[in-house]
Amino acid sequence: MKKSNKGLYLVLALFCFQCDDILEEDISDDAISIIAPMDGEAIEGNVVQLRWGALEGADDYRLQVMAGNGQFIILDSLINRTLFNYQIEPGMYRWRVRGENFAYFTPYTFESAFSVVASLDLTNQIITLESPENNRYVNNAAMNFSWQRISTADTYEFEILQVSGSSETSVFKDSGLVESSITIGEGIVTGDAEYVWRVKATNGSSATRFFRRTFFLDTQDPPVPTLSTPTTDQMFTTTDEVDFAWSFTDTGEVQSIITGTIEISSDENFSTISLTDTNGDGEFSSTFSSADTYYWRVRGTDAAGNTGENSATGSFIVN
Repeated sequence: MKKSNKGLYLVLALFCFQCDDILEEDISDDAISIIAPMDGEAIEGNVVQLRWGALEGADDYRLQVMAGNGQFIILDSLINRTLFNYQIEPGMYRWRVRGENFAYFTPYTFESAFSVVASLDLTNQIITLESPENNRYVNNAAMNFSWQRISTADTYEFEILQVSGSSETSVFKDSGLVESSITIGEGIVTGDAEYVWRVKATNGSSATRFFRRTFFLDTQDPPVPTLSTPTTDQMFTTTDEVDFAWSFTDTGEVQSIITGTIEISSDENFSTISLTDTNGDGEFSSTFSSADTYYWRVRGTDAAGNTGENSATGSFIVN
């Protein structure tokens, strides 16, 4: 199951590559058309929407934004849409885009220059949240939250909401922040649950909407896994592939993905580990060239970083 014929996979990979190369449309001589911003355009605020025409045969688009005279690339991104909203500081910029598929890519468009001018009206400006990333699992709510500044904002409002079904309850709030980050200590956010953190910017005349991300507090260790196969003292030969399988039954309030680590040893005390593997599939396969009695166990580590206890020890015999 986990053990494979590498030579066969290599042949299949080369075959698939050649098939994709044949099936993909050659777009090498095609051109992308820029829609906005056009060369010389001035944009007020902190958001530029980059737009270009769709190209038949292109699966994705390589977008680049350069600062100043175009020598310093500040954005290089492969996206599958024909528009991109980008938070950006006031200044002079250039941008270009090309189409790509598995086998081919078009030339870049001619670089188009645009400028961004600061605006006191924050209503339609955006805040790019930086850290923590969206949907992060943590086992300790003592964290630093950060976001990108808006040049015309005076202060920021920060809030954490606990989610329960369709309702959200505020558990922490701070306003009048002049920095674009805040550190939350232990004891402020308690209880395993889904949480939302959100930020908005304000000045004397306007404010942005709230921008939000989710994180999950999970302090419970993964459950002890149940070993399925091989069964106790099941017999194999040195030519057999031994298939291992196990499962977790998570009853925690927050159930993050559990990765299992299997350890196999010819020593019942596991003082020497003969073989180990970590995966989230709940299965592993291997052959054993030496006849012996082997012992195996599994423990889980979840996405929040909690590690559970080892399972009961299983055993099998290789003749």
